[in-house]
Amino acid sequence: MSTDADPLPASLIGDALARFGLRQQARVTFIRHGENTTYRITATDGRRLALRIHRPGYQTLPAIRSELAWMASLRGGGVLTAAPVPGIDGNLVQTATGDDGSARTAVLFEWLDGVPINAVGELEPWERLGELVARIHSLTARWRPPAWFTRPAWDAQALVGEDPRWGPPDPHHALAPADAAALEACRVEVLRRLERIGAGADRFGLIHADLGFENVLVSDDGTVAIIDFDDCGESWYMLDFAVALYPHSTGDGFGERRDALIMGYRRTRELPDELLAELPTFLMARRIQTLGWLFSRSETAHAARQHGTRLRSTPRATRDYLAWARANPS
Repeated sequence: MSTDADPLPASLIGDALARFGLRQQARVTFIRHGENTTYRITATDGRRLALRIHRPGYQTLPAIRSELAWMASLRGGGVLTAAPVPGIDGNLVQTATGDDGSARTAVLFEWLDGVPINAVGELEPWERLGELVARIHSLTARWRPPAWFTRPAWDAQALVGEDPRWGPPDPHHALAPADAAALEACRVEVLRRLERIGAGADRFGLIHADLGFENVLVSDDGTVAIIDFDDCGESWYMLDFAVALYPHSTGDGFGERRDALIMGYRRTRELPDELLAELPTFLMARRIQTLGWLFSRSETAHAARQHGTRLRSTPRATRDYLAWARANPS
């Protein structure tokens, strides 16, 4: 077994491989350490797989099993996403143990090829993503989950409440006082608007909740796949749009990507104008949510890369949002 830039004990990874029936000679390549730690596995028989080792304390075992159950239902409805590979005992979720006694839950997935949608210059994949998200929302609205199904909700309190799930957006007072006050005003405005929008079945349900960065893959033939459902939970359908668009919200090409995404979605599923009009609110909710993540996950390389850019862009974003809110009262 060989490793590259491995942040976890080799003994823990080796135990995970053994529990999935993989030989120690398999090649292990570190991919990413974010919410979880992901590796590409090249088995001795040539198969490529993705090993996800979970952050302790983030998702419960029933929640992970629920994630996999929802993914299975989506694959049954024609959504391209990675299928999990069972361990030698037949269970999809394994508990691996390192020599130091550390234990982590682990899931092994089939590997899907593709490049992140953010690296694709064409707009057509964004239309296809819109169609795919619409299919997911429609399939889920009809799906009847098992009685044991449980996932944490991304409701208003979890996103922008007094004690949000990913932590407060400026815990170390990194922003200047005036900028911090503007951010707090945005948080209050977003909370108020989300409560007004409400959680009716036509606008709130089970969503992916992390359609950004490397979780939307585009293959050579243009096929779009969605991976990493680790943050899925009940929330507003509009949040899936905001998450996908947020990395582009302060740069060129935002409008074109937004329009392509919406066009694709509306080919398959209705999207009321009144909800689409609140996209700025969901974009600000995502900003506040991920600012909390940057601080609470500061040990990850991804958070470190994003930290300066997100803080520098926040003052202007808050001013723009408050101006929009004054011009569009609700």
